[in-house]
Amino acid sequence: MNINTELTGARVYIRDYRPADLDFAAGMWLDEENGRYLSDPARDYVDEAFQRALDTLQDSETGCYLTVCLNGTGERVGTCCLFPDERREEYDIGYCIHKSRWGQGLAAEAVGLLVDWVRAQGGRRVTAEVADANLPSRALLEKLGFSMGRPSEFKKYHMDVCYPSHIYQLILEPVKVALGERTAETAACSFARMDNDAIRKTLPMKAKTAEEAAADFQASQLPGASSFGRTILADGRHVGDVWCYGIDPGGTPSAMVSYCVFEQDLWNQGVASQALGLFLRDAGPNFGLRTVGAFTFADNLPSLRVLEKNGFHLAEEFTDDGVLSRYYQLDLRQEGTRHD
Repeated sequence: MNINTELTGARVYIRDYRPADLDFAAGMWLDEENGRYLSDPARDYVDEAFQRALDTLQDSETGCYLTVCLNGTGERVGTCCLFPDERREEYDIGYCIHKSRWGQGLAAEAVGLLVDWVRAQGGRRVTAEVADANLPSRALLEKLGFSMGRPSEFKKYHMDVCYPSHIYQLILEPVKVALGERTAETAACSFARMDNDAIRKTLPMKAKTAEEAAADFQASQLPGASSFGRTILADGRHVGDVWCYGIDPGGTPSAMVSYCVFEQDLWNQGVASQALGLFLRDAGPNFGLRTVGAFTFADNLPSLRVLEKNGFHLAEEFTDDGVLSRYYQLDLRQEGTRHD
């Protein structure tokens, strides 16, 4: 893939990668110092398959490989790349500046040019995976407005070197959040998408099998049911669920609430916060709820933020089965629900 244009900044311009750039680019990526926090291997670990990939970068059908050059002289000073998703809404980027040019602000200018190009194409999000130990790169992204998203890790090709990392993201256009009706089909989809280690670590699930999940959904459809749920829609896509259970209008709390966004690329984008706010404004009056409670693990910082943004207050901290947990409560008679 090519961008078929030059992106020009104050000091550098970015153009499509050419085969003649290979020695320069590989010289950075395979260098022990310059490529330390890249997934590319040290030169001694380059095998035939990796060399073949290097030799055909210009033919990539999944991403754009680019070269960063100085204005005026055309001197090559770095490389970068763009990988769009299928909808061309999210673009994952990478970048590398030659070590002789570190500390000159060229990486920030190059990333800024990439972001501007993505915005012009109608892209909505830009992501970049950065090793936790790569402090300069993390500082660069944060300076440009990126926020730290979900944790990850990556290995250097064919080497016993693994880096804990995080996916940083920049939101160019907010996701449009709405609620939809739950059906047997969406309930089955939700169970399948939530049944993974990443979600189970933060959200204990009552149903252990698809059959149990189906039975719980059918029970929620009966007259006088004590649970009620809605699907979370992001730009019209089903990306999660929000629900309440233990409904008892005369009790304190009148119900418990829970929520899950199972599309991990939407984590830390305010989707759960908005969905919970919409849900409470609907479910509260419809079920005569006076107070609403919610449990979450004490180390689940994203979930804590969701609750606090919607006006919940910490009521109790306790240890359950060896795990520090928190109970939050919201008085719907005194607090207007909020969302971001």
